[in-house]
Amino acid sequence: MTVHEVPTTRGALVEWARDIYDDLDLAVVRRWLDEHPGGKAGGYLPVYAPREVLHATGFLPVGIHGGGDRIEIIRGDAFYQSYICHLPRSVIELAQSGRLDMLSAVLFPSTCDVIRNLSGMWKLLYPDTYVRYVDVPQVPNPEASAEFWRGELHHLLDDLGAVSGHRPTDEELRQSIAVYNETRAMIRALYALRRERPWDVPTEELYLLLRAGECIPPEEFI
Repeated sequence: MTVHEVPTTRGALVEWARDIYDDLDLAVVRRWLDEHPGGKAGGYLPVYAPREVLHATGFLPVGIHGGGDRIEIIRGDAFYQSYICHLPRSVIELAQSGRLDMLSAVLFPSTCDVIRNLSGMWKLLYPDTYVRYVDVPQVPNPEASAEFWRGELHHLLDDLGAVSGHRPTDEELRQSIAVYNETRAMIRALYALRRERPWDVPTEELYLLLRAGECIPPEEFI
C-alpha cells in the first residue's frame, strides 16, 4: 500500500493506522520521499509545533513520539540519566539507530529543560540536519508576545525555505493554515462524537488514527 492508498472501511483503516504506529522505521515517510524526488521530511515533537510552516515550505511534517515500550533504550542512556523521562531518551535511541535519518529538519518545542537540551544534542550529533528550538512566548503581554512570535515564525520560514528550496508566498502559507485548521476541526468532531457515543470511538482506535495522521500529508489525513 502506498502512502496515497488510505483505506476506506473502518476495520482496514484501523489496521492501516496500527501498521504506521508500529513501524518505528517510518516506512510510510520513506515511501513519500521516494515518490517525491527532492522532497523533504521535517520532524517535530508534537507540542507547540508550527506544522503549517513545515507544510508551506514543502516538507512532509512528521510527528516524533519516541518508541514507547517497543524499543529498548541502550544508546539513549548514554546521553541522559536513566531517571530522565522516557520520551527524550527513546527519541535519541531512534535517532542513533538510524530510524530518523530521513529527516532533513527537526523542531523541538519549548516544553522543558530536557527537550531544550535535546535540541542542542541534535545539533552536535547531526550537523547536516536543520535543528530549531521553537521558543514559544510565555509572557502575559499580548503585544510583546505577538511581536516575538511573529519574528520566530519569519525566522523559521526563512530557514526551512532555505533547506527545502521553497520560500512560500503568503497565499501558500494561508493554504497550509487552512488545511491544518480543517484537520483540527475534524479531530474536534471526533472528540465530540466520542463524548456523545464513546463506544463508537474507542480510545485505541482514535489514538492510532491521530498518530498515523502525523506521518502522512494532512490533505490525505482529511
